[in-house]
Amino acid sequence: MDFEKQWKSVTKENRKMKDASDQRIWSGLERKIQYRKNSRKFLAVAAVLLPLFIVTGLFFNGNEESPFTQKELVFKTSNEKKEFILSDGTSITLEPESELKLAKDFGSKTRNVTFTGKAFFSVSKNKKLPFIVDAKGFKVQVLGTQFSLDQKENNKVYLKEGKVKVDYKGHITYLLPKETWLADKNGIEKHFYDQDVERKFDFNDVKFDEAVSKLEETYNIKINYPQEFKNNIIDGDITGNLEKVLQTISFPFDLKTERNSENHIILKK
Repeated sequence: MDFEKQWKSVTKENRKMKDASDQRIWSGLERKIQYRKNSRKFLAVAAVLLPLFIVTGLFFNGNEESPFTQKELVFKTSNEKKEFILSDGTSITLEPESELKLAKDFGSKTRNVTFTGKAFFSVSKNKKLPFIVDAKGFKVQVLGTQFSLDQKENNKVYLKEGKVKVDYKGHITYLLPKETWLADKNGIEKHFYDQDVERKFDFNDVKFDEAVSKLEETYNIKINYPQEFKNNIIDGDITGNLEKVLQTISFPFDLKTERNSENHIILKK
């Protein structure tokens, strides 16, 4: 009987100890499982947030140099030409010793810039915000086009494609593709075309020297010819580029064209 009581008592204590031990083991396992779950959650959240932090950091760091956050932005070149991309997508290639300065509100309210030197502009289209270049003495306004601007010797604008409006001391000139506007050091303006551009010329009852002068003015070229033909009359409308028109007006007088240089042609018998 005593033995039976002792056995039951020991068995009961063992069960309590075992239950307590099992509980400690289970609690430990639960803590490990919970730790692993939390670790996985942390890693999952970190995997999502880390790229976000990186992108956000890049965004703010990038905007610190953006024309939208800076009051002014200046591009300069020294000994080499460089290409710059503006915030509106406009590409500008600055030749050596050139400078481009953006207005404070560039891209938001205006697309105004000031410029000195020589550069090629490829302006992105924006009908609401015209791109205006203040070239210190004249202004060039475009909506979206490609043109070059040169102040090295004369004030000169060359239009590759699109449309350009030049404002020089209140005088407005609109350029067509492959047309150049120029104002020399004396302030004298002229505009002319590339030699391959076809133009229509009204040479009805016109003297030969007058026709030649018109071609020189249109294509900015010097043409020499025998003076004995200067008062001969040309009669007719002629359409073509420089080469074709010269051949047409020279044919009746049996004159041949000889190119002395890119901007100098000689007509010979």
